[in-house]
Amino acid sequence: MVSFLKIAHRGYSSKYPENTILAFEKAAAAGADMIELDVRLSRDGWLVVIHDERIDRTADGTGAVSGLSLGELKRYSYNNRMAGFGFVEIPTLDEAIAWAGNRVMLNIEIKKGPVRNDGIERRLAELLQETHFTDRVIVSSFDHDALAGLKRIAGSVRTGMLYDTVRPRFADEVQALGVYSVHPGADAVEAGQLRWAKSRGIQVYPWVVKDREILKAYRASGYVDGAMVNDLSLFSEQ
Repeated sequence: MVSFLKIAHRGYSSKYPENTILAFEKAAAAGADMIELDVRLSRDGWLVVIHDERIDRTADGTGAVSGLSLGELKRYSYNNRMAGFGFVEIPTLDEAIAWAGNRVMLNIEIKKGPVRNDGIERRLAELLQETHFTDRVIVSSFDHDALAGLKRIAGSVRTGMLYDTVRPRFADEVQALGVYSVHPGADAVEAGQLRWAKSRGIQVYPWVVKDREILKAYRASGYVDGAMVNDLSLFSEQ
């Protein structure tokens, strides 16, 4: 891996419709090393790339992702109300992986649906094995039970612990989950915890950085290995 990863949060999402192949293509063209994306299960069991539980915010339709089939989801445009993009299709994770190939790594965030035991971990593990993509992915989630479940199914998959508040039992959680990386939100960056993680070979990827000076400070810290951004131009003077 490169020394400091440029990670595009939902693709180049400050300028292009988030979680779409277009946003991923533009992120790669701008120099992203890794693309962070979100996955949910459709009603008929497809892994689809979308952040919200419902399609209403990003699409020109309405409804819960878990209540719509892939065919129904594909009817709508996911241009995120951005002008000038026309019809933008929701990608399946299969399509995102096929597009990524050897171009970029992926950080796949598991989003759990209304049914807790929906089988998303097993479906994801199967897809990564089918596509031989395991060595080019980190799977992250705020749902730490989902990460533990994925590790039980596919122990070789690298996982990342997502969190947005400082964790009082940080070391215990990290060790229990056996994660490859930790992904703290801006309000959860605690230098002592992250130095401890780094000293144990765990990668550190904060999100979402929106300030160039903060990005410079992370890069100089010695314990941050990359950062997630919506706007890849923040890396332009690094």
